[in-house]
Amino acid sequence: MFTIYQIKVSEEVHNYVNSNDRGHTGAAERYPLYEAKLQTQHHGSDGFEPHMFQHFTNVATVHTTGDLQRADGTSYRVEDLEEVFKILNGYYYDEDSETDPVFDAHVSGYKMKTVTRKSGETVTYRDMHSLSVGDIVHNSATDTYHIVDGFGFGEVSVDTTHSEVA
Repeated sequence: MFTIYQIKVSEEVHNYVNSNDRGHTGAAERYPLYEAKLQTQHHGSDGFEPHMFQHFTNVATVHTTGDLQRADGTSYRVEDLEEVFKILNGYYYDEDSETDPVFDAHVSGYKMKTVTRKSGETVTYRDMHSLSVGDIVHNSATDTYHIVDGFGFGEVSVDTTHSEVA
């Protein structure tokens, strides 16, 4: 099983970024969560410090097995970080049928969010983004944490002593 962690920026922080005189820098100085987001998004594992894990939220789980069968009749298994990345970035999405059987068979635990746009249209979507630089994946089989880097993954140590997501 792989657990996915992302930094979720509140509306308060988002609004502050857009309203203070110093933009991202001002928000990073005021909100440690935003500083962690900037450091990990821009620098991946090089910008991560173990205490930053307290700002990450568990957004989904990718299971190694599901009900999906390959064409040869064998079970489809998710065995590594690269496969997790592919699944969470729509690699198996079929535009013709607008379905993603691999995602549907292996990903759970995400929340749904409903918003109403200015036009009045109501939209419901997964309250998470695609797996991106700065996101963390915990591999329960090896009990290791990896952060998405600009290219590949970097193993990181996390401090779960102050974390609600441990």
